[in-house]
Amino acid sequence: MQQMTGCIEGLVTPQAKDVECAVLGALMLEQNALTKVITILTPDCFYIPANRVIYENMIALHRDNKPVDLLSVAERVMNNETVNSNGGISYVSSLTNMVAGAANIEYMTMILLQKHVARSVIDKCNKISRQAYDDSVDIGDVVEELSNTSREISEMLCGRSNIRHVSKSVSKAMREAENRQNMSRKGITVGVDTGIHDLNVITGGGWKPGQLIVIAARPAMGKTAVLLHLAKQAALNGTPSCIYSLEMSDVSLANRLILSECDVDVDRFKTGRMSDEEFASLNRAAGVIEKLPIYVDDNPVVSMEYIRSHSKIMADKGQCGMILVDYLQLADVGKPGTNRNREQEIAQASRMAKIISKELGIPFILLSQLSRGVEARADKKPQLSDLRESGAIEQDADTVIFIYRPAYYDIETINVKSDRGVIPVSTKGIGLLCVEKQRDGATGTVKFKHNPSMTRITDYDVNIDPVNPF
Repeated sequence: MQQMTGCIEGLVTPQAKDVECAVLGALMLEQNALTKVITILTPDCFYIPANRVIYENMIALHRDNKPVDLLSVAERVMNNETVNSNGGISYVSSLTNMVAGAANIEYMTMILLQKHVARSVIDKCNKISRQAYDDSVDIGDVVEELSNTSREISEMLCGRSNIRHVSKSVSKAMREAENRQNMSRKGITVGVDTGIHDLNVITGGGWKPGQLIVIAARPAMGKTAVLLHLAKQAALNGTPSCIYSLEMSDVSLANRLILSECDVDVDRFKTGRMSDEEFASLNRAAGVIEKLPIYVDDNPVVSMEYIRSHSKIMADKGQCGMILVDYLQLADVGKPGTNRNREQEIAQASRMAKIISKELGIPFILLSQLSRGVEARADKKPQLSDLRESGAIEQDADTVIFIYRPAYYDIETINVKSDRGVIPVSTKGIGLLCVEKQRDGATGTVKFKHNPSMTRITDYDVNIDPVNPF
């Protein structure tokens, strides 16, 4: 705790003891609440010495991937002299009685931060005033100390700047370039493998750290099928994937993943009319899928804040190398007490998705619905203006991809480039991934094959099977 010196007589040192206790109580009662405040609160933000020690031990528990609850915290501080002098285990337990609810924990956190900054201002200004009175101290040094103090206080209140000299950025860029060269020579995909060769090519080697990839389509185009394909391919290549499914249950997603690994007919699977050979094939497929590093959260009512906190926990455990959300418009983006309209809420959610991808340094794949404007066109092909409810989605996304299946709209053939020139091919079993925006690359169209149920997605090569891909 900071030692306050030279305080003005009659004035109380800035502090909020009750808020400190309420925050600590909320952190022990609300699962994962610590992830919301750990980047804001430091132990110095707590004025009461015992509270400071308790918070330090909470951070230690979190870093060890242990639960931050009353029992764990009490066990960890039971022999600490500072805590025992303040009531010991009874005091720790009493903290949970001061919680009105964890919903306001971020607001209370800001109160503690402001009090901490106020104490720091008083302490540092007192120190500088004493130096100014001291004739042995050069006034230039005092002024420099004053300037440095002002900057430090601003950083405490606003967070540390990420600004750096360009030389550091250039060095990092060259290291990454060298790494890409080495991976390419070894035949390793530079980014997270998409499982579709042409998509890897157009994206420059797959998904990259910190990217927000928006994949949008009208209903029945296969958004979830593409998402599961991408998650499975990433997992097969060693990248753990966290799927937040707001629409389908975990079992429904597992069914699709299993069917993607075998040739069992979907209708026979659903009705149970499978032969022993088919069930054996199903069982083998399940054995493959259950070993993959894929994690599914099928809570139907989750917010981007929840995804942010939960994915951080998963990343700390090494269990989150890519995030996939199905889908944006179903996310709980409302906030009590605000008057934002739906478009502003969606814009806030897409912005948060981008922030999460940058914070964790992993790709974030976000599914999105398209507006009905697509249906009014003769060819039914999506455009960027069709992104539903917010143009901010397009702005935040590093890559925007539309899923388009001509056969769904009774378009029987499309023209495709082949070794024999441009030829018409049947649209049956063919899907298109239309890359309409790519911040660091080209745009274009990637074709893929799919079976009738869209449980299996593979590369499409017009020169191998131009007529009937599946």
